[in-house]
Parts: sequence; C-alpha cells; structure tokens
Amino acid sequence: MNRIMTFNRISLIMILLVAFSQNIFAGQTGKIAGKVLDRETGEAVIGANIIVEGTYLGAAADIDGYYYINNVPPGTYNVVISAIGYSKTIVTDVRIKIDLTTNIDVELVSEAISLGDDIVVVADRPLIQKDLTSTAATVSSDEIEMLPVDNVQQVINLQAGVVGGHFRGGRSNEVAYLIDGIPVTDVYSGTSSVQVENSSIRQLEVISGTFNAEYGQALSGVVNIVTKEGASNYEGFVAAYLGTHYSTHTDIFQNLDKINSDGLMDINLSLSGPTKLVNGLNFFINGRFVDDDGYYYGQRIYNVTDSDPFTPTGDGEFVPMSTYRKFSFNGKLSYNLPSWKFAYSLFWDDNKNRYYDHGYRWTPDGITNHFRDNIVNNVQIQYVPSQSTITQLKFASNLYRYKGYLHADPFDPAYVNPYQGQPTSNYTFRSGGNQVDRYNRHTLTYIAQWSLESQLSKEHKVKIGAEGQFHSLFNHWRTIVNLTEGQIDEAGNEIFTLGYRNEGTSQNTKYTKSPWQLSAYIQDKMEYENMIINAGLRFDYFEPNQTMPVDLKNPYQTILTEGNTVVGNPAFPGAGITRDADAKYQVSPRIGVSFPISDQGAIYFSYGHFFQIPNFENLYRNELYLIDQGQALNSITGNPDLKAQKTVKYELGLQQVVFPDVSLDITVYYSDIRNLLGTEIINTYEGFKYARFINKDYGNVKGTILTLDKRFTGFFSAKIDYTYQVAEGNSSDPLSVYNDNQSDPPVESEKKVVPLNWDQKSTINFTTTFGEPGNWTVSLLMGYGSGMPYTEDVLISNGVRFENGGRRPTTFNVDLKADKFFDVFGFKVHTYLLVYNVFDIKNEYGVYSTTGRATYDLNVKFAGEINGLNTYEQYINNPQMYSSPRQIRFGFSFGF
Repeated sequence: MNRIMTFNRISLIMILLVAFSQNIFAGQTGKIAGKVLDRETGEAVIGANIIVEGTYLGAAADIDGYYYINNVPPGTYNVVISAIGYSKTIVTDVRIKIDLTTNIDVELVSEAISLGDDIVVVADRPLIQKDLTSTAATVSSDEIEMLPVDNVQQVINLQAGVVGGHFRGGRSNEVAYLIDGIPVTDVYSGTSSVQVENSSIRQLEVISGTFNAEYGQALSGVVNIVTKEGASNYEGFVAAYLGTHYSTHTDIFQNLDKINSDGLMDINLSLSGPTKLVNGLNFFINGRFVDDDGYYYGQRIYNVTDSDPFTPTGDGEFVPMSTYRKFSFNGKLSYNLPSWKFAYSLFWDDNKNRYYDHGYRWTPDGITNHFRDNIVNNVQIQYVPSQSTITQLKFASNLYRYKGYLHADPFDPAYVNPYQGQPTSNYTFRSGGNQVDRYNRHTLTYIAQWSLESQLSKEHKVKIGAEGQFHSLFNHWRTIVNLTEGQIDEAGNEIFTLGYRNEGTSQNTKYTKSPWQLSAYIQDKMEYENMIINAGLRFDYFEPNQTMPVDLKNPYQTILTEGNTVVGNPAFPGAGITRDADAKYQVSPRIGVSFPISDQGAIYFSYGHFFQIPNFENLYRNELYLIDQGQALNSITGNPDLKAQKTVKYELGLQQVVFPDVSLDITVYYSDIRNLLGTEIINTYEGFKYARFINKDYGNVKGTILTLDKRFTGFFSAKIDYTYQVAEGNSSDPLSVYNDNQSDPPVESEKKVVPLNWDQKSTINFTTTFGEPGNWTVSLLMGYGSGMPYTEDVLISNGVRFENGGRRPTTFNVDLKADKFFDVFGFKVHTYLLVYNVFDIKNEYGVYSTTGRATYDLNVKFAGEINGLNTYEQYINNPQMYSSPRQIRFGFSFGF
C-alpha cells in the first residue's frame, strides 16, 4: 500500500514537471543569434533573411533587426544574409558548439554602393564564450584529428580537471556518457558501454564543472558526443597504420627491444553522402578493425600442465599477455525535410582481450580471455512547427554483453586443478596452472525520451522533457572446483575431477533483475545584454524492483544443503521474512550565471545538486546472502536499498582576453560529496560475519584551474592547463572497511578525511600545434603530474599507520604527431607519424609501500628463500607499476 501511495505521488510530480517545465535531454545542437543593421544608417534591416547554407534552417530579422536560429547541429557553416535593396552577405567559418550561442552581427551594404556583388566575410571567433556558465570543453573533429590521440578517453583526459578518468576529484564511475543525446553508461559497472571512434565524432563536449538540469545520473562530469551524419555530397576515406612498442627497459618490459612490425594493425574506413533513393535521405558509415599485441609479455617457462617449479617444460618463447582485438561499426541514416527530420543510428563493437597477471608471467597461457560486444540502436524523430519551437521523440536500445573464460567449453579437458602451480613462497611466479573463473553477464536497456524546446522570447529559451529507462540485467559467475578434492590415486597424486558447484552457492551465483527509472526536468536559458542565466530543476525516480531480508542478522534467502532448500534460519528472528526495497527519488536544483564584463571578459558562477544511483552490481551482488560459515570475513552482499549518492558543487570562473589571440580562464571550485558507497560489517546470530554495501563514505574536493589558450594564428597554437586540487575523503575504495577487517586484529577504518588515491595536487597539460593546416602540422602533447598518495608500510612510519601519508614520484610524458597532406589527382592523401611516450620515460604509477618506489621492496629481506627459478628482482620488476613504454605508429589515409 505504501509503495502504491509513493508511486502515485511520484506520478503527480512527473506530470507537473512535464506540464509546466522546459527541457530537452542532452544537448545536441547550438544556436545562432545576432542583429542585421544597415551599414550606412545603423538602423535595423527589418525582414532580412538569414539562412544556414546547406540546411533548411533560417530566420527573419524582427523590428529591431534581431534574429535567432535554434537547433543548429555542431560544426562549421556558411551563413547567408540577404534583403531587398542590399547585397547578399556570406559569413564563412561560423562555428557552432553544443548548448552555446554563436553571435553573428551583420551590417548590410546597399546594392548601389557594392554594385550588386556578394560580400564575403569570415566570422569573428571570440576568445571568450559569453554564455558559458560553467566549465566545459568543446572539441571539434578537426581538433581531434590534429591531436596525438587514438580514442575518446585520451581526449577526455586532456581536459583540465580530469586525472586518469577522475573528474575533479570524484570516483571514476561518477561520469555520464551520452551519444547523440542517448545515455550509454553501463548501469552495472558505471563505465561507457560503447566507444565511439574519433572519425565518427562531429563534436565532443566534456563538462567537468557543474552541468545543467538536462544531465542526470552523474556526480562529477558529463561526456556528450554528437556524431557525424551524411550530407548532399559524397565523402570518404580509408586509413591504416602499423605500429610497434620499442623500449630499452627490457628488465621491465620484456621483448620490446626490437621492432615488431605486426605488433599493431589498425584499419579505419568511412563513407557518407546521399543514398539517391529519396531526395534528402543521406547516410554515414564508419568501420574500424584493431589488432594489438600490447606491451605486456610473458615468457613460456612453464606450460599450464606443469607443477614442479624446478622442472619446467616450456619452450621459453615470449607470449603477449595483453592482446586486444576489436571490430567496430557506426552507421546513420538521416532524412531531412523543411519541418521534419528522421534519423536512425547503429553502434556496434566486438572486442576480445586479455589482462596481464604478473603471477602468470612465466605461465602466460593460463590467463582468461575476455569478450565484450555492444549494440546501440537509436531512432530519433524531430518536428519543427515554427522557427521558435522544436519537439523531439527518441527510442533507443542498448545491449551490452560481457563474458570471460580460458576455454569456451566449460568442461574442456585442458583445464587443470585450480591449485596446480601455485607458488609456495613469496615473490614467486606460478609454475603452471590456469585461471578458473567463468562469467557471463549482459545489460539490456530500453530508453524512451520526449522533449520540447521553445524560444518564448528574445531572452527566454525554455525546454521540457521526460525520459524512461527500463533495464534487464543478467549475471552468472562460477569457478572450477575439484569434485574429488582430497582423493589420491595409487601413485599418491591428487585426483582432479573438473566440475562446478550447484547454482545458488557461493561458487556459482546467477541472477536476473529488472530495475527501471524515470526522470524529468525544467531548464530555462535566459540571455540578457549583461547577464546570462541557466536555471533548472531535475527530478529522478528509481525502482530497484527487489526484495531484501527484514533482519540482516538472519539474512539467508536460500541455503542449499544436500538438495534441500532452507529459507533463513528458523532458530532466530526474521527467518525467511523479506520486504520490498524502497523506491528512491530526488529533486536537484541547479543554476549558472554569466556576467559579460565586456567583449573581452566575463565572470561566471554556478551551483547545483547532483545525484547518482550506485552501480547496479553493488545493489544485487550475492542476492541470496550466502555467508561463509567460518570465522574469517569472506562474504560481501549487495544492498538494493542503497540511496542515491549526492554531490553539491560550487564554481566561480573568469574568462579574459589578455593579448590578441590569447585568452585566460581562471576557475575555482568546491564539491561536497555525501552518501558515497562504502561497506559495513554485520554479525549474524550464529556468529558469522559478512560485509554489506551502504551509503556511508564522504569527501570533499577543492581546486583551482588556470588555462592559457593561444588560438591558431601565425602558424601555431598553444594551450596550457594547470590544475591545483585537493581531493580528500574517508575512503578511496567502497570496500575499504571490508579490506581493513581482513587482518587480525582489524585495521581501524578512517573516520577523518585523508587524501584520496587519485589526489594529484598539481597537473599540467600543454599542447601545441604548428604548421600549415591542410599541408603539414606537428603537434606536441606534454603532461606533468605531482605524485599521488600511497599508504606507507608501518616499517617506515615508526609503527603507526597513516592512510595515504606518502607520495609517489612525479610523472612526465611527451607525445608527438606529425602530419603531411598531399593532393594527388584530386584525392586527399594523408601520412602521419605518431609517437607515444617519446622519451620512453618510466613513470612509476604503482609503488611498494616500504619504499614509495616501483624499483625495490624492503620486505624482501623478510620473505625467505624463493621456492622457484625466478629471482627477487625479476618478480619485483612488475610492468603494471609503470606507465606505457614508447610506441611508434606510421599511418596513411586516402580520401575524397
């Protein structure tokens, strides 16, 4: 009854929001606005026509000469302005950015003066964006092409305030990913489910500050991608490159001391244009294949079937242990009419990879293969009843599948005993054996969006919309066991019988869940002469659709013993009694204000509340409450009653032109983070204990960003970002309390804030490009980072443990890309050289707690003798603790 009453209240709120609000989900377009005046008299040219060339978009100037054109896709355009008695004026190189207004003021010249000739002018590109009310970086396809980057994640990490996927000090899974307005975040893990290729991107928006109410399910930032679509002319290219890793640090990176011409292959093709089936029906397709051996190599000293560390049977060959193979495809059909637009897009990728395991470095054939594929379908219908109003309907499905195993057949006889080859001493590689886990999971999400956007007046652009997401989760994990464990044959060897435990046990778990969520929000962009305001209100509702035990001290939902099913423990209270997990909802107010000081400067301020439901894997993990029946703490359960995590963010910034073609941006920010995911320890009535996810962790982040940007003039451009940031909290890892209780006696968990694992105080990114675009260019990317924290071993901290009290070494990196373009018989030929980590610097990302370095561990003196063939040094030289070694790529493309 309570659930029904709650749902009724939520439904009422949703109806009110939709009826009286203004929004659209995930901005995909920008706006052109300005005035058309007579150059001689300065008076308004009433009725002047403004057309965006190559589109159906246009407007007419009003009595004051003012005009606006909404819903302009991001990109570069020519804008044509005409009026009776005046020469036509064509403004070229008009650049449109997502969610922002491009101002184009035009003075028309009388035909009597210009003798009727068209007037062509290049659009001014202001160094500051007056209607920017929070920090956001917009990167065009042309800019991406010149950078030494290979994928979207690399572009994101170049933006100020982003450190290794952490946006302004937040956890890495606090980011929302959107493609063409559709969320593509994997709700199970919090990562992006699909990776759009750089060659499919029309424009990329990275919001690291506060963000408008149209964006939800994110605490730290938003990545908003708008993809390309076909036009009335044919365009295409075929590109390919070969690459190799080459490093002199062979004590760490084995087998990289020579050029390997087949270590990396990449082929990319794209084609777009009219279909010729129906006038206005255009297509865009893009495909890519990548085959990469990676830079982690093992050496086959042992075969999987080996066991004795002193009698290896391997051939000694080097084996790649981080291979990566990928196929991807993006296709889009778009049909444009004066008042309608229909679009269908498909994103598909298929990946296979392996993750390096240092313990298997001498048994490289024993590690798991991982498979991931994703299919996103997106249908969009847009109707423009008038110049001022746009309505849009979107339907999408997102299927994400992820599985892993060593052999496809679960009962493949090539599997060996799970304990085979395990080392019997510290700092020792395995002498045989294989990984035995198998998993298979998928997430299917259906999404429906409706939105309405209207320019109610010159000052007010208002939006309204609603969205529903309906999820289906499946997860199955199991591990190989020896069904005849403890039995030996006549020779005294253990008998291995490959098998699996029954489903519903701690070694074989499986579930299917169907949560769903709704959202709506209000957004009003108010543009005045001396002030721009973005104000909004967002509403989110989440239904976990799951039951949970009433008494957490008697939580067992199912215990399987000798084929019998037992629900709970009837000897204690609450046996078998469950309740529905509560639905969650919240309202998020947000506001951003910009005060243009002049054409050369603007001050902006923003504030907002941001919520995010924890990853679904933390809601449904171990749903049967299978608790280890021993004294050790080995069991973790999810919690379907988790609340939304919450961040309150503040931001103050200044944009200022300091020299011709040079701008300065200074931003200070603060985030207060509450209800973060953590764990608690619960003792059952029987005396067993387990960990359970709850909302308990907290943190805060404060920082300053300085950006100096020199636009491309005089054959070069340059940009430098400096971020000073302090990220603190009581825990970096949701499982920290669980991990602290693994020792005897347990480590006392932090009750005060300490530096978070990714608290990099100083970060500098410097990019520069010089040359002649379209002929030749050279781009350099340099990055510096101060040392991140680590927890020192009590051996060197005088017996007292200080969480994250030490600092790792600083890091420095240089990447380079050189491009040369040719025109051969009307075709565009592009050749390039790309080098990552030009100087092959060994940045120490991981360190040993006794030294603060990756090169040595003082604990070796307590380790005893190694029962194997490797030395301490060979084991300590773990390549995972260092940055990627130098990589060299040579490529070309052929286009038209």
